[in-house]
Amino acid sequence: MGELEEDKRLEKLLSSFSCEKDSDIEHFLHNRATEFERLSKSRTYLIFDENELTAQDAAGLAVYGYISLALKVLTVADGVSNRTRKELDGFNAKIKGRPIRDFPCYLIGQLARNSAVPADSLPGKKLIECARDVISTAAEAVGGRYVMIECREEDNLIQFYKENGFSEISRLADGAQPMVQMISKIC
Repeated sequence: MGELEEDKRLEKLLSSFSCEKDSDIEHFLHNRATEFERLSKSRTYLIFDENELTAQDAAGLAVYGYISLALKVLTVADGVSNRTRKELDGFNAKIKGRPIRDFPCYLIGQLARNSAVPADSLPGKKLIECARDVISTAAEAVGGRYVMIECREEDNLIQFYKENGFSEISRLADGAQPMVQMISKIC
């Protein structure tokens, strides 16, 4: 199969995903994910129905959900305690007498279920588990202590992540949309 034909097939597959709750999530998968992949800015993992994957004719294959993972530096504010800094670093709170401000993390940049898929068929918790599985493999190979997310400042999103083991570390007011940074220790 030629590269152009393969690109069209991928584009058709990605277009099967829709997200009525957040057009940015849909836009990322349709328009940016392949570019981010090519530039090694992130890796996007598509989730399918296992029965559709094993069917002989996969022409009707649809993306049930996806996750995008990347590396990111968590920069903590000056007011963060030395105890928290030491926990984040795992060793010290300071280097040469200066508080450590930056901590490498794995970032769950995108996490979404197709609007056409019922929540009980692919619960958000399952998407988090998929992300954690990939991150755990990476952490075993190269190390790492935390995974982070940045979500909109919405109570239901914050509660969802708290229920899935994340705790708030800071709030970001830069840009048009206030965001909440949350972290979870890699087990």
